[in-house]
Amino acid sequence: MSISRLPQVLVALLLLLRSTTSAQTNIAFLGSLSYQQVHGSDLSNLWGYADEEGNEYALVGVNGTSGMTGGLSIVDVTDPTSPVEVYFLPGPASIWREIKVWGDHAYVTTEADNGGLTIVDLSPLPQSTVLPSTIWFDPEWDTSHSLFIDENGRLYIHGANEGNGGVIMYDLSTDPMAPVRVGAFDQWYVHDSFARGDTLYAAHIINGFFTILDVSDPGAPVLLGQQSTPNNFTHNVWLDASGHHLYTTDERTNSYVAAYDVSDPSDIQYLDKLRSDGGSGAIPHNTYWLPGEHLVQSYYTYGVSIYDCSHPDNLVEVGHYDTSPLQGDGFNGAWGVYPFLPSGRLLISDIEEGLFILGPTYVRGCLLEGTVTNSANGIPVAQAEVRIVSTDAVEVTGISGAYGVGTLQPGTYEVTVSAPGFFPRTLTGVDLATGATTELDIVLDPLPTYPVSGVVRTLGTSDPVPGVQVWLVNGTYGFQVESAADGTFLFPGVYDGTYTVDIGAWGWHGACPADLVVVGAGVDGWTIDLEQGYADDFALDLGWEVTTTAPRGVWERGGPAGTIFEGAQANPGADVPNDCRDKAYVTGNSGGSPNSADVDEGGTTLISPVFDATGLEDAHVRYHYWFFDAGGNSAPNDTLTISLSNGTDTVAIQQVPPSQSASAWRFSNIRIADHITPSATMRLFVLAEDKDPNGHIVEAAFDDFELAANATVGVGPIEAVMELTIAPVPSRDRCTITMADGQGGRLWIMDALGRSVISGATMVNGRYETGNELVVGSYFVRVLTDEGRWLRGRIEILR
Repeated sequence: MSISRLPQVLVALLLLLRSTTSAQTNIAFLGSLSYQQVHGSDLSNLWGYADEEGNEYALVGVNGTSGMTGGLSIVDVTDPTSPVEVYFLPGPASIWREIKVWGDHAYVTTEADNGGLTIVDLSPLPQSTVLPSTIWFDPEWDTSHSLFIDENGRLYIHGANEGNGGVIMYDLSTDPMAPVRVGAFDQWYVHDSFARGDTLYAAHIINGFFTILDVSDPGAPVLLGQQSTPNNFTHNVWLDASGHHLYTTDERTNSYVAAYDVSDPSDIQYLDKLRSDGGSGAIPHNTYWLPGEHLVQSYYTYGVSIYDCSHPDNLVEVGHYDTSPLQGDGFNGAWGVYPFLPSGRLLISDIEEGLFILGPTYVRGCLLEGTVTNSANGIPVAQAEVRIVSTDAVEVTGISGAYGVGTLQPGTYEVTVSAPGFFPRTLTGVDLATGATTELDIVLDPLPTYPVSGVVRTLGTSDPVPGVQVWLVNGTYGFQVESAADGTFLFPGVYDGTYTVDIGAWGWHGACPADLVVVGAGVDGWTIDLEQGYADDFALDLGWEVTTTAPRGVWERGGPAGTIFEGAQANPGADVPNDCRDKAYVTGNSGGSPNSADVDEGGTTLISPVFDATGLEDAHVRYHYWFFDAGGNSAPNDTLTISLSNGTDTVAIQQVPPSQSASAWRFSNIRIADHITPSATMRLFVLAEDKDPNGHIVEAAFDDFELAANATVGVGPIEAVMELTIAPVPSRDRCTITMADGQGGRLWIMDALGRSVISGATMVNGRYETGNELVVGSYFVRVLTDEGRWLRGRIEILR
């Protein structure tokens, strides 16, 4: 039963209950309609319409559950306390429906198979609810994701099942019921857009950026500019009346609404970003600009929010109404909001809860702006976090040191400021007033720093190693230098703290010794011994290159962000164990949905730096790989191909077919001479390829590369990985280091400063027991097995 059918006294009580129990700020509840009761269905997006007599309507996308139970619902909301559905056009069930209105015609897209474009003539309203309609088809596509219609009647269709799913343009001015195709832009998938005059602003959700296009000739669009958005998942865009400012959303957990100056499309300037309910996981969906310099957002589980954008470089939340009982992450709650009714009321489609009619009050925020500088030299401070205490208002400065934050309630506040390399400050008695900007410049005092120096040598010879990257990193700071010609390195100024250390260069086995601790003094005499040879566990960027013909799923170096497809691990959730750090190369390493960033419609190639295979006896290449190929509309047919080039010829040394798809890291050890003549200009190529766009989930990963001599492990994939056991940890004196299966090998132990304590000791039957040579401290263990594999571990001695 809908609210409109209840006794009026009960209606009043329900409205009062709703208004007092829902989270609300400057937005009042006026009415609602439950689509679970009316149609037994969830909702997708909505739009609005006003007829010639001023009656107002909500045009709502109804999902349906099966068959023709979805469709377009038109609800008279002229009396917001008593909304009434006056028209329903059935359509195929789908969780995606987007609606726009041009003149007296509504246009509806859907991703339902053979959904086409629904067109409804609204002009008979309000005298008649018999509305002419048609399902219009372009012979080149039958499903699409969304649409936009500009002031001149040009229709923009996005995400159709044609080509890359770009934007297709149609003219509606001759016959609104029969669109005429006039052009397309198909370089990238387009999720949504905004157009005015001869300019189109397109949101490329998969690529994480928006583009600005000259579409004065729709048959030959011209790219004018391109800009990435804060969370690299650009969902929608909306332009202000001046045409100077564009606003965007990223449809990801804890992501942002962002503002840009687009007055010069060739030089787009980022201005600000803001998120509601920060840290809760809530996801923004769509943002719209209003003439009073406000933005209105549908915000999934957070409901609807209003931002003051009178200062586009300092957005402030000034209104909120929560339509959903759910919280945090998830695609539930408020899908769409329509803020353009003549009455000023808001229409919201909440996926589960139905249609809401709300009354907004648009107000200004209280703004705080200024610049953060260094007291020692007056230079602006970047990465300074300025926070208004007891509010969600926080801003991080850029290279200019400028900041802008704000809050809704006027009053006297504390402001805290912190920045890497500076003492924090708290400022009290900061007065903020509605509609006013308080200027507050802030000066920070720098922290003391200390020098850290050392030398990188060749393991076994002590020859200096030049050009080695040395990294010191913790949660706040990151420092990097390269060793000089004599192997020495110097960090002139390091802050107090505990630092993760990574050391490496192409042509050497990297090192990740125990953490370095800096407390009130510098560190010198630090000696690092590196073993010569080509190896890379991708803890550092040693110069691998990436090329691609695929629009997404490109190789990335990082800690693997696992994905799951139908219960199986599609992308790895971790790198190969027992190497330095947690990084590998992974295709489309974004986590989340398995089809959001897998390799699609092309291939992506990972290419090693040049290596010399002539100096080794019986040279082999060794590596771990991951390949997953599943799902789709046909049998998987994609491949992972690993090739070698000697500078003259290139040959495939391993091809992994779909039949060998697996949710596992696998090890390969391949003799170079079996495939190609070794040379001093070798390169390795790793190609992950989606051969046909049939919806397959194609993922790959690559880790732990090594060039080894005299290897004996058979060619082909084998399950890895061998474990190195060290016990006890921590130990008071001695500890035992053991390899699985009693394998033989040699062992090196280095202290926290990288100095060799034990060098090349033989492990008998896969076992080595330390003596009293280890004093209190942390030690890094490396074992080279008889099969040429490196294993790593740590020892802690406590007394």
